Amino acid sequence: MIPVGWRPYYGAPVIDRILGLVFGTLFDASLDYLYYSGYDIDGYADGVIYLRDVPMLNLTWPDVMLCYDDAGALANAQFVYSTSYYDMARYNRVYRSLCRVYGEPVAYSDGTASWYGGNTTGYVTLSMAMADGRYYTTMSIGY
Repeated sequence: MIPVGWRPYYGAPVIDRILGLVFGTLFDASLDYLYYSGYDIDGYADGVIYLRDVPMLNLTWPDVMLCYDDAGALANAQFVYSTSYYDMARYNRVYRSLCRVYGEPVAYSDGTASWYGGNTTGYVTLSMAMADGRYYTTMSIGY
């Protein structure tokens, strides 16, 4: 939810696509595009396409999930990096990169920061959390 009085960062790009795919692109068309663009498709099932070793923000993300809605249209993407130890280096690097592009986060709480794209089109959420003995840095991007 957008806070009252919040204004997008001047010059921030709209977030209407990811990895060259426009949000809303259908599942089968996405698979074709990803295959012919050289992405490492790890598998797909239940409205999710799993990718390996995807470059984004000058980092390689070992696990990426493209998530599709009930109509089969691309709704969001999740970029995940995990370690067995607590390390904020990647989180801090991504946080600084996102601040340079989108300004200060519109919301920040308990290690989760959120930004909106220009014209409040699209969003990015960055989080750091521990689960099952691993630490996860996750960047979610959607429309």
